[in-house]
Amino acid sequence: MRASEESQQTTCPNCGAGFAIDEARCPYCGQLNPSGAEKAYMDALDDINDETGDLAEDARESIDTSIRRNAKRTIVVIVIVAMALASLFAIATCMDRGQERRELRDYQAREAFRTQYFEEFDRLYEAGDDDALSAYVWNLSDDPGFEALFTWEHVGLLQAHDDWEALRSVADHVEGGTCTIDDYTWSVSTALRLARLDGNDTSPSAMLTPEEEKRAAGYREYARQFLRETLQMNDGEIAAFADEAKDEYGYIQRDMLKKNLETRLTQLGTPH
Repeated sequence: MRASEESQQTTCPNCGAGFAIDEARCPYCGQLNPSGAEKAYMDALDDINDETGDLAEDARESIDTSIRRNAKRTIVVIVIVAMALASLFAIATCMDRGQERRELRDYQAREAFRTQYFEEFDRLYEAGDDDALSAYVWNLSDDPGFEALFTWEHVGLLQAHDDWEALRSVADHVEGGTCTIDDYTWSVSTALRLARLDGNDTSPSAMLTPEEEKRAAGYREYARQFLRETLQMNDGEIAAFADEAKDEYGYIQRDMLKKNLETRLTQLGTPH
């Protein structure tokens, strides 16, 4: 046996058998071989260190992968939120612009209506023909910008005339007892407004010039007569009846008026 090979052998102090020096124990009797056991321990420790290093590297790679994945997800979420906010801003901007365009179109329509028709309204007013004025005006009700009518300086007289005309249209039904309680409520409410008993001083028909009041006098008297006949009350009683249906600001409340009318019509034996 060569010296290099002999240097790799050892003799068991227990049984005298020879065996490789790297062996941790004698393969024949099991006696501990300190140098071999130390080497085996160190080799095992190196293996553990290698495995631990591999695990640490795997963990670092896993963490890096997770961070990159989460970073990508975060970026995606940020991009989606930014796009959503940009879309909402664009929609809001478009809505604002759309509203502005609609308001501009409405304004232009009202101005065009004034330019086209107010001169004729004035001519019919000066002619004193309220029936012709009303017929002409309401034939235009579907025209763009028609709401400009309510800025016309004589619209209050027009409303007084139209209230009078509306009362005339239901008079036959009232006399025939074919009106419902809702019909009575509407007609009495209209008559109270025309007779200036509703306390609504902001109504156009309540704000007439002295000249217009002269022309509306017949309409107001018709309303008072309608109330006298329908409620069978004198003027003082009618005023008190109107006051009972008013709120604290002096405006007639339709629900209260309807309730009081039901009581009065029942007292009169009037079908409703």
